[in-house]
Amino acid sequence: MKQTRTKEEHTKEEVHRLITEKALELFAERGIKEVKMDDIASILSISKRTIYEQFADKEQLLLEALKQHNRRMRDASKEKIRKAEHVLDIILGIYSLYFKSLKKINIKFFKELERYPNICKRNDERNHKNDQQFIAWMEVGREQGLFRKDANFEILLFIIRRNLETIFTANMKDVHNELSNYSPEELGRTLILFYLRGISTPRGQEIIEQYIAKTENSLA
Repeated sequence: MKQTRTKEEHTKEEVHRLITEKALELFAERGIKEVKMDDIASILSISKRTIYEQFADKEQLLLEALKQHNRRMRDASKEKIRKAEHVLDIILGIYSLYFKSLKKINIKFFKELERYPNICKRNDERNHKNDQQFIAWMEVGREQGLFRKDANFEILLFIIRRNLETIFTANMKDVHNELSNYSPEELGRTLILFYLRGISTPRGQEIIEQYIAKTENSLA
């Protein structure tokens, strides 16, 4: 027998959603350390007690906010997959979502996230699953004649991750380095396109160029 939720349960769920949405927005914009529970309460016109009734502390709020963000990214990714004609549509589309999500994130957010080892561990586990899915897609792309038969996808993925980490770490340590004038989105897009072109067959390269032209030199 299907149980219906009470009005109070619906209200609690809605308040939970509003708090996590606003918290993630503020964390991304200002950095985690600078955002106080009072700030979130004031903006939402609720009491700080209301927040603590649902979240034990800032770490739990941050974790729940990230979970909500990841659910939305997963739903958007599923839509990209549903519409895809081939694997390159999936890979380019999902990387596009990822890099676009970085647009509004203050670089301090990533640096301060390291202060929460439990959350970082969860992120690492999720990234591992994503990596396995990435490799599976690449294997399908090889079967579709989009990627070279001699391409080693595990090595490629390792290089991409290390390059992305190097870029973002450099920006966090030195705001005046050579790449500081470029957004994380532009840096990531350039890196991904560089490596995808390198492992693609002529057919795959043609699709990539068509994709770029269609989106006006963007992965959007």
